[in-house]
Amino acid sequence: MKNESTMRLAGRKTIQLEAPSLPEAVQEQGQWVIHVDDLSPNQKIVVQIPNYQNTGWHPSFGDRLRGYLNDTPSDNDIYLDGSNISNASWDAEFDPENIPNGAYVATYMRINVVDDCASSLPTPVTIKGSTSSNYPGPVFPDASNGVLLYTKISQRNGTPVRTQYDVRQGDRVVFYWRGFDETGQEIPAAGYVSGRPLTARDARNGYIEDTIPLRSIQLLGDFGSGVAYYEVLRDSATGVSRNTKSLHVSLNTEVEISWTDITGLQLTCTQGAANTSGQLPNLKPCNRGAVFGAPGLAVTISVSAGGVIAQAPGGDPTTYTTQLDGNGLAWFSVSSNDQSLVCIAAYSQTLPGSPPTANATFSQYLDGGASGIVGYAYTTGVPCDGVTACCIYFKVSPRWVALGVTVSIVDEESQARVVGADPDTPHARTIKLFGDGTGFAEIVDVRKEKVDVTLSVPGQEAIRFPYPVEFISFPSAS
Repeated sequence: MKNESTMRLAGRKTIQLEAPSLPEAVQEQGQWVIHVDDLSPNQKIVVQIPNYQNTGWHPSFGDRLRGYLNDTPSDNDIYLDGSNISNASWDAEFDPENIPNGAYVATYMRINVVDDCASSLPTPVTIKGSTSSNYPGPVFPDASNGVLLYTKISQRNGTPVRTQYDVRQGDRVVFYWRGFDETGQEIPAAGYVSGRPLTARDARNGYIEDTIPLRSIQLLGDFGSGVAYYEVLRDSATGVSRNTKSLHVSLNTEVEISWTDITGLQLTCTQGAANTSGQLPNLKPCNRGAVFGAPGLAVTISVSAGGVIAQAPGGDPTTYTTQLDGNGLAWFSVSSNDQSLVCIAAYSQTLPGSPPTANATFSQYLDGGASGIVGYAYTTGVPCDGVTACCIYFKVSPRWVALGVTVSIVDEESQARVVGADPDTPHARTIKLFGDGTGFAEIVDVRKEKVDVTLSVPGQEAIRFPYPVEFISFPSAS
């Protein structure tokens, strides 16, 4: 798991620093080469960071320096204080045992006390004579200084990840991805494994490539991070073991996630909530909406006449101003007494252009027939973020008030769950009812899918929703 001392921050301000030097490297045919087998015992590979640069950067107390060989960070962080701030240079060190043979670019990064960062120009170098048993970590070609920006991953609907080793016929490669939020907490739903082993037939330009899906990155939010590695199952090429397999695991490559390049807003809202009724005071049907944009941005959400935003302060229920959270998101709820359609807009004073719009539809309760359920309604078009809920509202005949209503998700393979259900049986929950026979339930999901749902009371045939509940991807790819 990542922590603050190991994360490469996506800074708000950039300066291109001078390239590092490599004390152990020698020139061979115009290229820098480090022969690991020529190093002394316990000697480190050093990426040397120069002081006194002509780049506009002057070292300051509290600056943090870190070296990189490709995306592999140095074993040490260098903190500038009174004892070292005037050094002619600083050494970022790498254990040779962790650096496999291959082509690298040596860089470094400076992060100051307010998390502005600056990255250096690269120094290409080739590592030879390494005894590392690992393969080099994968490469993220869309990452800039170890940072993936939202616009790029959104345009590609994910991000490519590539191997770094000599691909042979018969190799089978599987990529693995683990995701963490800003605090370093792993997000299991963001995990990814290649859907099938990739082979030399999938190789191009000497590497094998897969794509980490957009959803597995979106779940991490601004300043989240992901760690990827790959496994290579290779045919043995020696003696009687020719038909056996050997497994090789690459080093990890970590990338940071940044939403700082977002320049617009996205808006969505669910459909299908029932109209509010004074005859059912315990039910407050609403459609749930979400806004996405740059973290911390102040946004105003407005609805057309007849719509009510639950979060709006007193005075004007049609307007709500809020601030997008650290992941660039804000949620709201819309209800209506008598409208079948409410128009929604989201805008910010700092963003040019037309604001995004969405509609929220409302309807009467559906007839439950002879099921014992007098009426019901539900919402659809729900973001699959594990937070925004499909809302279900219902009323039963008096004889079943004490028994409750069971809400069930039909598909056993679905990732959806009924909020409040036992973790061992997340697809079903029996809801206790109010004294007037009304009740409500919520369903959330972390996967884009359509989910069939039923309602039932004991001894009666279950009602199956006429249309599945649809969970959608939001934010969407731009």
